[in-house]
Amino acid sequence: MMISFQQAAAAIGQPLMMKAYLDAFHEAHAHCAQILVTHEDFKDRKRFLNIRNTINRLLENDILPIVNENDTVSFDEITVGDNDQLAVMISEATDAEKLILLTEADGLFNKNPKEEGAKRFDEIDFRDDFSGVKFAAKTSVGRGGMDTKIKAVRKLTPLGVDVIIGTFLISHPIERLLMAQGGTLFKGNPEKQTSRRKSWLSTVVKNDAWVVVDEGAAVALMKGNTSLLPIGVRKVHGVFKRGDVIQVKHRNKIIAVGITEFEFREMELIMGKQSLEISTLIEHAPSKVAIHRDNLLLKND
Repeated sequence: MMISFQQAAAAIGQPLMMKAYLDAFHEAHAHCAQILVTHEDFKDRKRFLNIRNTINRLLENDILPIVNENDTVSFDEITVGDNDQLAVMISEATDAEKLILLTEADGLFNKNPKEEGAKRFDEIDFRDDFSGVKFAAKTSVGRGGMDTKIKAVRKLTPLGVDVIIGTFLISHPIERLLMAQGGTLFKGNPEKQTSRRKSWLSTVVKNDAWVVVDEGAAVALMKGNTSLLPIGVRKVHGVFKRGDVIQVKHRNKIIAVGITEFEFREMELIMGKQSLEISTLIEHAPSKVAIHRDNLLLKND
């Protein structure tokens, strides 16, 4: 389906969806508001602060903000991707203490919950390794699934935010999760991240955009105080623009995230090249490094 048809469908559906919300809230004698965003809104500091201030002002006046991606204008380079990633960015922007993610499964299980003998984890500490747990890749609705929710957990719990995953296929789903009557609680780091820049970098990073670096670059980065040079880049994955926060991987593991100085096509051109060669490959090149050290967040940070 052409992107223009999808955007047109979103333009038709958005007011219908808000009409349903308004009717439901009216019956409960409550008020709601709509906020539409793209990934670009969280990259730009001024727009990011405007989102935070708008949400806080609505909440102060007992109005519930309903935040969605602006699908009428989104395309690959500026898309958020899924509501779980959007929830992560909103949680960080508003300095939330807790995030609740609803899905079909009532939390994280040791295997597919539809299989016999599947057991649910009641609580998981932010330091626990649950990478070996296998789960259904996608729910029957939406663009996300348990996989995107686990990515949300891994971004937020190190920052000190609790995340609860539970089912929506039950009455009063949020209330029961807050009362610890189901779902899985992923405990946040008790030492809450105090650096707003570090927490911002870790939450706006794109899930499907990364560069793979060689051994020399990985060692240099982990020792700290060095930029990622193009010569150390071995592979480019995904669609991203200059200024996006992307992942840096080595041996299939994320070792850092950072603000890229080049968009994905330019990065493919300069990967493996000496910094002095960049100007011959890209006219008016914005930088001689792939990611500047001031814009890198190492995994051990």
